Amino acid sequence: MSAKHDVEAVQAESETSRNTPLPDHVQGQRRGRSVVQSVRLPEAEFADIERLAAELDVPVSALIRGWVLAGLADERSTSLRGAIERLAADADRLRRLAANNEIA
Repeated sequence: MSAKHDVEAVQAESETSRNTPLPDHVQGQRRGRSVVQSVRLPEAEFADIERLAAELDVPVSALIRGWVLAGLADERSTSLRGAIERLAADADRLRRLAANNEIA
């Protein structure tokens, strides 16, 4: 399953249920506010990030945020499940790199 497909599936689910009230027994959870952090990147690397985001059809900020949160999760996670998910993500990345470089 591709990242684009995952994002589209979550968006579709969110849109179909956005006007549906929560059941009475469900309590909302207030999340913390977001923090904006500026990061300087060399132009060439940022151009590569923009190209990759366009290929995946996701916003640049979402791609970078995903990388940062995945890195943080890796630092926090020492579980077998976390290691398996990391290996699966790395395998997907390697497949994408191989496809872009036409390696079979």
